[in-house]
Amino acid sequence: MKYTPFQWTLAPLAAALIAVSAQLSFPLPGTDIPQTAQTIAVLLAGSLLGPVRGTIAVLLYLLAGVVGLPVYSDGASGWATLSGGSAGYFLGFVLAAALCGVLRHASKRDVLWLLSLHMLAAHLVILALGWLWLALSMGAIDAFFTGVAPFVYGGVVKSVLCALVVLAVSAIPARAFA
Repeated sequence: MKYTPFQWTLAPLAAALIAVSAQLSFPLPGTDIPQTAQTIAVLLAGSLLGPVRGTIAVLLYLLAGVVGLPVYSDGASGWATLSGGSAGYFLGFVLAAALCGVLRHASKRDVLWLLSLHMLAAHLVILALGWLWLALSMGAIDAFFTGVAPFVYGGVVKSVLCALVVLAVSAIPARAFA
């Protein structure tokens, strides 16, 4: 598929949205990992931009953090953050954006329940990879109760919220973006 220059500018804009959403965080009891709005932006990037540009948006976001821009949650940056305890989640972001893009564009219908399932599947990818990475350092059980369980309900709520946003944006005529 050939993209217009405007369509290519959406990936850096989505990366910026992911960076801003990472700053919208709050602590959860029982874990040092904050609940953020990041996953909403990641899933929206994949769903709205497609698997290629959505994945590029996430990679741009990760690259911005590696080169020192304070884009990760709580203003963190650098390779140490990217490869630290959150590394599995960051990898999950890349795969989740691609998955959302593939599922949405393979589906012939934009309906709330189906989009919510797509988003939930993507959240599960993020949580599963986050859990696997954490399990290497703290064991499977502790990693589950620290890095997965506190985020399940939020993942469900954010999945439905993402689906609603995708439905709202897709209702805008394409000519509005031309």
